[in-house]
Amino acid sequence: MAEQAITARGEGNNEYMMSKQKSESFVFVKEDPLPLRYRPIADQTLGVRKSPLSSDAKHVRFEEGKDFVVDYDQATIRRTEGSRIPDGSQHPMYGVSPFDHTQYPDYSNRNYTVYADYWTDDPRTDDRFTVSDVERSAYLKRIARKLSSGEEALYVVYGDSISAGGEASEERLAYYGRFAESLRLLFPEGRIKIVNKSVGGEASDGGASRILDDVVPRQPDLVSIGYGMNDQNRHPHGNSVPLKLFESHLRYMVETLRKECGCDILLVTPCEPNPHWEHASGATHLYADTIKKLGVEYGVGVADAHALWNEELSAGKTPESLLLNNINHPNDYGHWIYSCAFASMLKL
Repeated sequence: MAEQAITARGEGNNEYMMSKQKSESFVFVKEDPLPLRYRPIADQTLGVRKSPLSSDAKHVRFEEGKDFVVDYDQATIRRTEGSRIPDGSQHPMYGVSPFDHTQYPDYSNRNYTVYADYWTDDPRTDDRFTVSDVERSAYLKRIARKLSSGEEALYVVYGDSISAGGEASEERLAYYGRFAESLRLLFPEGRIKIVNKSVGGEASDGGASRILDDVVPRQPDLVSIGYGMNDQNRHPHGNSVPLKLFESHLRYMVETLRKECGCDILLVTPCEPNPHWEHASGATHLYADTIKKLGVEYGVGVADAHALWNEELSAGKTPESLLLNNINHPNDYGHWIYSCAFASMLKL
């Protein structure tokens, strides 16, 4: 999570822009190095802490050189031998593949996850969007009009446990809370009311079955729809919801909202589950592709969290470092990745 860029001065009094990467998450294994997502500036402080919230007065702060070592040239970080940072190799599910999470009393990564803050000059940390981006995209006509007029706008969050905020420390750090806050900052004269009608463990068939009762009567100004994670779950009989049915359910939800509400609609693609989980089908990308196809067909925005998630994995982030429940729920940093997909959607 990056703070707004500021101007700094380097050698020879040359100016450059830098921003702060906040709460980047890691699960370290032994003394193996992990890549930092962005190259840190060597003469700036790099801090590692146990709590995802920097405001947590009780959290443990780890000491560079004693608990962890940073290679500023290679942009990597590792725990030291004897470090106070938890060792992910001590997780009872470490090295088990495929794993059945129901066989473990505590299968989460909560006790092994730490968070780093550091300064970087990498421009990719910018997760902001502007009023011009909103207007140019034309995806948020109704909610932008109401907010700019000083009215209250209703944002209904619809989907599965990720959209319910699963594993986010606070609602404001869940992806929808971050997105709503960005809109509040752009349109301070208006007010946004969030109503979350997401259901943990639900697939798209459940969403389609209850949208007339749970969403339409509220007459929202904006609805984001986030399904696919539970649909892709692998079982002996096949995926929970086959791809064609998944597409049919999404079509029904979009067409129902258009007919009954006339609201702005955003679709959200799912992240990747832990590939070692026994229910990970390896087909999440197909569900994400279906969502993107429907976005183009209906002319609605798609926050492609799946694409940004895969960029993180390709850059060396481990699934364990992004999934707090070790299965399919993003941690705070993972929710930030989701929120960046909203910015990317509007900047296209």
